[in-house]
This record gives sequence, C-alpha cells and structure tokens, in this order.
Amino acid sequence: MAPSVNVRAMATPAAGRVWSFSLTLSLLSGMLIGASMPTILDWGLLGWIGVAPLLIALHTQPLPRHFVIALPFGIIWSAMAHLWYPAMFGPVLGVVLIIAVGCFYAGLVQAGTALQERLPEPLSVLGAPIAWSALEFLRFIAPITGDWWIELLAKSQWRFPPALQILTLTGFPGLGFLVMLVNSAIAFLIVNAWRRRRAHMPAVVSLIVAAAIIVWGALIIPPAPDHRFRIAATVDLTNQDRFIQALSRLPVEQEGYYADTPEMSQAIFDVNAALTRSVAALRPAFIVWPENEFASADDPVFTAQVGDLAREMNAYLVADMVWRTSDGMYDTAVMFGPDGAEVGRRAKINVTDGEKEFGFLPGPRDFSVVETPYGQVGLGVCWDRHLPWIVRELASAGAQIVLMPVDDDFSGNRWFPPAHASDTVFRAVENRVAFGLGATSGIAMVIDPYGRITAESDINQRGVVTGETFVVAERTLFTRFGDWFGWLAVLAMVIGFVARPVWQAIKKPPRTL
Repeated sequence: MAPSVNVRAMATPAAGRVWSFSLTLSLLSGMLIGASMPTILDWGLLGWIGVAPLLIALHTQPLPRHFVIALPFGIIWSAMAHLWYPAMFGPVLGVVLIIAVGCFYAGLVQAGTALQERLPEPLSVLGAPIAWSALEFLRFIAPITGDWWIELLAKSQWRFPPALQILTLTGFPGLGFLVMLVNSAIAFLIVNAWRRRRAHMPAVVSLIVAAAIIVWGALIIPPAPDHRFRIAATVDLTNQDRFIQALSRLPVEQEGYYADTPEMSQAIFDVNAALTRSVAALRPAFIVWPENEFASADDPVFTAQVGDLAREMNAYLVADMVWRTSDGMYDTAVMFGPDGAEVGRRAKINVTDGEKEFGFLPGPRDFSVVETPYGQVGLGVCWDRHLPWIVRELASAGAQIVLMPVDDDFSGNRWFPPAHASDTVFRAVENRVAFGLGATSGIAMVIDPYGRITAESDINQRGVVTGETFVVAERTLFTRFGDWFGWLAVLAMVIGFVARPVWQAIKKPPRTL
C-alpha cells in the first residue's frame, strides 16, 4: 500500500517543497510519456520508465491530492500525443479536447493509486496497472471516445516487436498493463530505497515477470522464411496536389471524398500508375493504392485501366473506388488479379462522421477472403484498422494478408499518420497477419505477422515503397477470444474496489444493545 501521510505537516515549508517536487515529477512524467508516443519523438523506451516519476510523487501526497498532482502529467502527455486535434477539430475545440483528455489521464492515475491503497500489500503494485488497462480499455470501446481518441500507452512500443508479441494473447490492454506494471514496480523500489526499507519483493517479482515476457517475445520471432513475397504501396499525395484538386467540381471543403470528374479520376490514376510502374523490376505480388475514391467501382473505363495495369505488372492490385448500390454509396477496396479481372471487393465498415455526412454508408459486415498463390487476402479501408474486431473477423474468416487503402491527410498534418500507423502494427501482431497499406499522404507500409515493418514511406511525400513479408498458419488466442483481457482487467478493478469494504463489513462485529 502507499504509505500514510501526516496531513497536519502539509502546511510546513518542508511540505511546500514536497508539493513543488511532486508537481515537477508530474511534469517530467508528462514529457517522458509524450516523447515515447509515435506522434513526435517516438522514443518508445521511455514508455517503460516515463510514468514512474509521477507514481513516486504520489507516494508523498494524500490520495485527495493525486488528481491535481497528476494533472500536469495528463495535459502535457495529451498535448504531445494529440498535436493533430487542432488540425482536425479547429484550434479552439482542439485545445479544449487536449485539456479534457489530460483530465481523463489524471483521473485514471488517481483511480490507480486509489485501487493500490485498497489492495493487500503483496498485490498493491498491481493497482495502477489494473486500473490503467481497465479504464483505457473501457474508454477505447466506448461510443464517441473510441473514434478519434486513438492514443494508448501501449502504442509507445509499436516499434519494439519483442514487447508486441503479448498482443497475440491479450490485445492492447495486456501490453498497456505490462508497461504500467514496470513503471509501478520501479516506483515502489525507488520509494522503498529512499525510505531505507528492504527491497519491495512484489515489485522485484513484477520486473522479473515483465522481463521474462519480453524475452519470450524476442525468442518466438522467427527469421524471415524463404517463402517471402513483395508488396508495393504508393503514396500519391493527390489530396495535396492543387492541379488535381482543381479538376474537381466539389467545394474545397469536400474535395477528397471522391473524384467527381473523369479528368480528376484520370489524373489520380496516372499518378499511381506511374509510381506502380517504377517498381516493376522488383516484381511485387501485391500493389496497394491509397484511399482516394478515384473512380466508380463499376465504371468500365477506369476498371479496365486498373485491370490492364494489374495484368501488365502480373500482380494483384488493390484500388479504392466508390461502389454505388441500390442501398447507397460505399467507400470500397477493389482487388484486381494478374489476369486483369476483379477478384474481390469489400466496403469500408468504420466510416467517419464526415464520410457519413457526405453520403457514404458503413459497409456490410462481410468478411470474405480472396484466395491467392501467396495466401488468403482480406480487404479493408483506412479506419477499419482502428477497430480491432474488424481485422480479427477477417483473420477468423481465414485472412493471412490484409490489404488496405488509407487516407491520413488532414490539411497536410504530419502528426496524425504515425499515430494511425501504429494501429496497423497492432492489428498485424494480434492476428498474425501480413499487412500492406497505400496512403494518400503517409504512411504507406508493409508489415510482417510479427509486427516488423519492412517498408515505410515518408510523410507528405509522393513515392512508392516495397517490402517483403510472409504468411503463417497460426491463429492466435486474441483472434479466437478477442478482448478477454480487457474485460478481465475491468472485473479485477471492480473486485479490488468492492472486496475490501465488503470484507470489512463482514468482519465487523454486530452492535450490541
């Protein structure tokens, strides 16, 4: 448990220094965790130690003050992780949302320390990790907050495959738990050393377990096998191309939802075709273009051009097109085979509010896959990779490769693409599927089933990348059972908060008359 604090002593000059020191540690933690996120510096190692200064500070203060002390941490982390909010929501609302998210993080930390005080001593080191993974999971699956609030503590590790392998068992709540467990254990050990107490053995055990999990993750990652194939992915930057955008009849604020003139469709095709032909010598098996809705999925002129290019490249080519049906309009990934014929299409399920307002409908929950000589292919579009269940359903249907056109362009904002790209790495490892992404502005990627990024484009730079990957037959625990660990964390948190008062009430002797 956290040590008790002499509240009467809080008014002394020494207590004032402790208060200032606590706020300083909170600021430090905010900067360290902010720097660990994909958005700015992407220094993932800091995620394992970044929260520890704040947790140390909270050991010196009574529980009612924990929210205020954690507030600088929450706001700084939120600001560094969500620099793209003002570009998406406007400067005023963007800043308000950054502060609101910071307040949530501060409350989450306070919930963790409150749970820590309720747990018996051997388990107190688990208080912050349990509360963190439980509340972060609930926030992620909740309506509205799950849509655009995409940062997670676990994302600090998106470039560290040994730690990522736990995703195959638990999904992101398990990785968040592991990262917070290390921070909590470090804090307990430092506080005990500072107070000249014996080493906190539960904290020592926690660090040993965390290290063992990371070593296990490193050991199960195999070398790339001989049966590799190559995926090419383009970054066409057409959303920022003034010449191409000028070919649209749509108002400026609506450009980018689809190409609405034949001239615009042709210009977008020509850019991607030229990029595709530039890697013909590498003989990619698959080619993925961005989410640019460049033509109608049933337009014979443009489908013929895409099919001819697929035949010329002797490859499978995935383009993003508009599928108009009697039910409505869908943003759709369409796949053409090496013979030039269409072999599959799948409509985007997780459409954004802006797309809905423009007239796009969520696609049917159809998770059929396409059989190819390289493995079974599942299709999706952009925001489909954000929700774990969509890729999980594709994997359950047999997909070993997932190909997705992506649009991460928000007026050229460079902070959002890395945050969204990390979703893809998580989905690949969770389900042991290979990924290929084309992007309008970045990041085009190729990822193997163990989360290793084999190709990655620059942001806001037109080009094409190619990378090798492979397929595996494994179907993971997460693919089969989904968010079991997240719900287990929620249950553990509820039991942790309820069990002690209930037990004390049971043990309390009856009142005598």
